Amino acid sequence: MGDNRIEIFRTALDRAAAVFAVALTGAQAASLVTHYEMLIRWNRRINLTRIVEPRDAAQLHYGESLWGGRFIEDARSLVDIGSGAGFPAVALAVLRPDVEVTALEVNQKKAIFLNEAADAMRLKNFRVARARLEEFDLSRYDLLTSRALDRAEEMLQPVVARLGADQRLMLYSTRDLAAKLLALSDKQIPIEIHPLPQSESRVVAVFGQIK
Repeated sequence: MGDNRIEIFRTALDRAAAVFAVALTGAQAASLVTHYEMLIRWNRRINLTRIVEPRDAAQLHYGESLWGGRFIEDARSLVDIGSGAGFPAVALAVLRPDVEVTALEVNQKKAIFLNEAADAMRLKNFRVARARLEEFDLSRYDLLTSRALDRAEEMLQPVVARLGADQRLMLYSTRDLAAKLLALSDKQIPIEIHPLPQSESRVVAVFGQIK
């Protein structure tokens, strides 16, 4: 990969951080650049994402993921359901080294990518769990999150239904999906809707009380 593409991403990442009002250290930015380099290389062999152009990736993948960091609050453990290429899990692990982040990913090749990326980035607070959602114990985590999950309504409805009193779900979604999931739940769950900057339709919906 040419250096020019990486430099474009590095500059775009700085701009995205400013748009999303996220303060990154030089080391954190460098770590995310490492992830992007690996993402581009691996994406030639396996389908990790269709968004690879440096400016789009910086804004839509990394910037949006980082913006969710403001809703972590006092959570000390986080699980990203259907992490895929690592959004938002990798970005949040970089942003909040004090939080133990687990990327839940059933696909073997994607799980291998996540492990190798974490090794290259030296992310000590990050691990990968390769398991099916319905077989995984979510009760151990303070904060659950998910972004761009396949069959999201079907997969996340039981997650919302089983959300513990001290847990929260931070969902990157549309207003419609958040409303459907809330309507399907038989529990009275507080929900806050936060429109994503520079997006007409996407939001971060936080189910459960923000602490």
